[in-house]
Amino acid sequence: MLIFFAFFNHLAQAQNITNSIYSRYGYGTEVFKGFAQNIALGGTGVAQKGPWHLNYNNPASIAALRLTAFNAGMSGNYSQQLNTTDTISNKSGSFGYLAMGFPVTKWWGLSFGILPYTGVGYKVTDTTKFNNQKVENTYRGSGGLNKLYLANGFNPFKIFNDSLMPGFAIGVSTEFNFGNITNEEYKSFIGSDTSYYLNILNNTYNNYKGFSFLLGLQHTLNINDETKLTLGFSYGLKGKMNNNKELTSTRYFNTNLASSLVDTAYYSEPTKVIAYLPSQYTLGFNLQMGAKFNYSMEYKLVNWAKDSISGSLNNLKDSRTISAGLQYFPNSSSPDGFLKHTYYRFGFKNATLPYYLNNTQINEQAITFGAGFPLRKAVSTVNIGMELGRRGTTLYNLVKQNYFMVNVGFTINDRWFIKTRYD
Repeated sequence: MLIFFAFFNHLAQAQNITNSIYSRYGYGTEVFKGFAQNIALGGTGVAQKGPWHLNYNNPASIAALRLTAFNAGMSGNYSQQLNTTDTISNKSGSFGYLAMGFPVTKWWGLSFGILPYTGVGYKVTDTTKFNNQKVENTYRGSGGLNKLYLANGFNPFKIFNDSLMPGFAIGVSTEFNFGNITNEEYKSFIGSDTSYYLNILNNTYNNYKGFSFLLGLQHTLNINDETKLTLGFSYGLKGKMNNNKELTSTRYFNTNLASSLVDTAYYSEPTKVIAYLPSQYTLGFNLQMGAKFNYSMEYKLVNWAKDSISGSLNNLKDSRTISAGLQYFPNSSSPDGFLKHTYYRFGFKNATLPYYLNNTQINEQAITFGAGFPLRKAVSTVNIGMELGRRGTTLYNLVKQNYFMVNVGFTINDRWFIKTRYD
C-alpha cells in the first residue's frame, strides 16, 4: 500500500491534469471536486455520510463508517476554449484519487488518502512591436498542488452512551499540501530577418509545501420512521505554505531552423517565500426520504480576497458556490435485479470563481449526473460521476470555456481491521 501511495504521488506531480486559460491565476483551477459519487451530486457532500462510503468533504462523516472502505478513481476532461475569433480543443486524463477509511471503535472513524487539489495547464500567445519588429509573447504554465490528508471523525457521546445523541459527530482533517508550479514567458522576435535579435525565456519555478486543517460537524435528526435530516458544516482554516521560488532568464539566438542558447542572463537561488491557502466554510443539509430518495443542498464560500496567496492584494476575489444533488435508489429490499440496486444521481451547481479579469468576475455553471453500480454479492460499487459545464464569457475580451469531465471510481468494502466477535 505504501508503495502504491508513493507511485501515485509521483504521478500526481508529473502529469498535467488541466487545460484552462484560467489556471494561469492563483494556484490554478481546482481539479478535485469530490469522489465520483459527490461529483454526480453537484459536488455536494458536507451533510452526507454512510456506513460504507468515504466522504472527503466533511471529516465528521468518517464517524459513521461501519466497514472498511477503499476508494480509487481516475478522471478525464475534454474542453473547448473560445473567444470571438478562435476555438481551441483540449483533452487530458489523470489519476483522480486514492483513499481508505475504517472504523476504529464504535465512536471513532479514521481515513487517509492522496488527491489532486489544483492544476495548472495553459498556453497563451500574443504579438507586440519592438523597434519596428514583431515580438511573439508566449506564456505557458504547468503543475499544480496535491493533498495528503488524515481525517478523524468522532461521535463523542457514544463513548458514554450509545443512545445519547447518536446522530452527532465532529471531525478534523490534517492536510499536507505540496506541489510544483512552473510559469514560463517566452519573447521571440519574428519576421524576415531576426538572426541579430536575442530571444528571452523567463522561467519562474515554485515548490510549495505546508499544512492546513479542515474541521467538520454533522448532526442527524429523525423526522419520522422514514425521513432523516442531516445538517452539515465544515470550516477550513487559513493554511500556510513555504514556497521555494526560483527565477531564471535565458537568451537565445533565433534562426530559421532552430534556436540556440547564448547565455543565462539571470538566475536566483531558491528563495523561501511564505504563501497562503484561503480560509473557507461550507454549510448544507441532506434529506433522506426512505431508502429511495436522498436530496442534498449546500453553500460554500472561499476567502480568496481576504486570505490572498502572497498576503497582499491581487486579482482574486472570494468564490461562492451553490450546489444540489438528488440520488434515487429503486429497490433496496429486492434480492435480485442489477438495475434495482443501482444508484442514480443528478445535480447542478452555480459558482462565482475567484478570477477577476477586465472588471469581470468569472462565473461557472454545470449540470452533473452519474450512477453507482453494485458489485455482485457485495456492498462495493463502481461509481461514475460526470460534469457538463461552462465557465467565463466571450464578452469584454475574455475567454469562454465549455468542458465535460468524467470520473470513474470504485469503492471496495470489507471488514479489514475489524475484530470478529463471538457471543
